[in-house]
Amino acid sequence: MPNNYEQEVCNILKETKIHQRLEELKERTNSTGHEHGFNVCSDGRVTEVIEGIHTGIDLSHSFDECNKQIDLQIHSHPYGGDTYPSKGDFISNVFYHPRIADCIYGSEDDKITCYNISDELRKGYIQKEEEISNKLNETRNKFDETRNKIHNATNREELYRLFNEFRYEWKKYDDLMIEIQRDIVSRIYPDINFISDSSGIPDDYDKAVDKERKFGNFGDVWIKDCGKI
Repeated sequence: MPNNYEQEVCNILKETKIHQRLEELKERTNSTGHEHGFNVCSDGRVTEVIEGIHTGIDLSHSFDECNKQIDLQIHSHPYGGDTYPSKGDFISNVFYHPRIADCIYGSEDDKITCYNISDELRKGYIQKEEEISNKLNETRNKFDETRNKIHNATNREELYRLFNEFRYEWKKYDDLMIEIQRDIVSRIYPDINFISDSSGIPDDYDKAVDKERKFGNFGDVWIKDCGKI
């Protein structure tokens, strides 16, 4: 089952040093139209607010700054984006593994939504990801080694074979990410069928969220509407 922070997270966001960063995140998001984010480390430190682009942000540096142990990861969705987790946000939650929650500030309605998934669910996803990722890295290394040794047609044929092998493993990795996304969102919206691998193509999840944003505890996933903070 998910951790018990569902009922506490909104008050945690009001703690002084976290709230100060939130105010900065809001101001910078609304003035630039870009996503911004920061982490609350498990040792109590709060990282600086960093800027992304309109459609995404990379918080890996802040994650490393926390020694890969975080309580909260908070990012923003500028105007035009839902104050609700995207499929990609759920993937981020799996691999960054915040102890308390992931949270999203949305410029559109000036509200905050927080969410998390259970450790049990996350463990299964990560095990599958590691198996495929290891194979992907193995084929990538073989491809790179062969590419650096090209001297004749035989080597070029081997390079072509390895490239196709690498492309096949990469497709398996992409398919796994889609599978994980579908599994998570179907716990919230059970009628989900089509999940797109492109953020530019509306799929069943996007349509379901547009129709109704669901909040509550869905077993291994919870989503909390924290309103305006």
